[in-house]
Formats: sequence, structure tokens, C-alpha cells
Amino acid sequence: MSLRARLLPCLALGAALSLQAREAEPLRGQTPRPGRAGRDPRLMSRLYHFRLARIQQIVGLPEDRARLVAERWSRWDREHLERGQQAVELRRQFNQILMGPEREEDKNARLRPLIDQFIVLRQQQEAGRKQFEEDVRAGLTPAQQARLILAMDEIQQRLREVLREGVGRGEH
Repeated sequence: MSLRARLLPCLALGAALSLQAREAEPLRGQTPRPGRAGRDPRLMSRLYHFRLARIQQIVGLPEDRARLVAERWSRWDREHLERGQQAVELRRQFNQILMGPEREEDKNARLRPLIDQFIVLRQQQEAGRKQFEEDVRAGLTPAQQARLILAMDEIQQRLREVLREGVGRGEH
């Protein structure tokens, strides 16, 4: 069985996670649906094991070190998803206010604190991303760091490909 054939089920799981997170974003005028993918332990476990295997294979880390990286990546997923859901809710509130009948001045007054929350959330997202990167790089040689960057890029690219293929076939 080819490597691609063995990885496809894991990639499909990652794509499902991404699709469900994207589906949680409401269309204009709709209420958001809570994301279930981040709370599905089986899906998260399979994604974790896929990442663990790829990190071991590409980076060449021993299992215990690869496990630490994969666990940190899973924690990043949870944090990122939570902040993403908060951003979706703020966008829903933006839309609701903007579509409302109030005068522009009243809309501005209601939007100002929400925009401040949104900006803080984005800053937290960026700080979280930087901390994630620092955490996973800690203790790795420059060569291992480079391999890890390439492994992460490959994993994300494969997830995007599977996601694109699924969307192209109308599977969302």
C-alpha cells in the first residue's frame, strides 16, 4: 500500500475537522452552529496520531519528543478553535448590528466595544501562534527545526488538498 493511500484516511479526518470549523462560520443573517469537530475525541485522536507519525518520519524525532510536539500542536488546535469560535460570534454580532434599524451613531456606539474585543482576540491569536512556534522549536537543532517546518507545511498542504477535493465534490 502506498504512503499516500495509508495517509488518506488521516488526511480526510483533518479535512473534516477543517470543514466543520469552517461550517461553524455563519452566512449573513444565520446563527452560528457550534463546531463539533474540536470536541470529537476520536477525530482529534486520529489527527494527533497522524501528526505524530509524520513528525517522527520527517523530522526523525524519537517517539517521546515527537509526542510532545504533537501534543502541543493539539493544544494549539483547541486554543485556535476556541478563539475562532469567539471571532465568529463577534462577526455575527457585527452583522446583526449593521443590519439593524438604528442610526449610524448608535451602531457605532454598539460596535466600538465589540471591535475592541475583536482586536484583542486577534492579538491573542497571534501571540498564541508565536508561543506555539516557540514551544515546538524548543530543544530542536536547526536541522530538526527546518524539518519540522517542512513537515508542518506538508501536513497543512495535504489537509488543504483533501479539503479542496472534498469541497469540489460537494462534500461539506
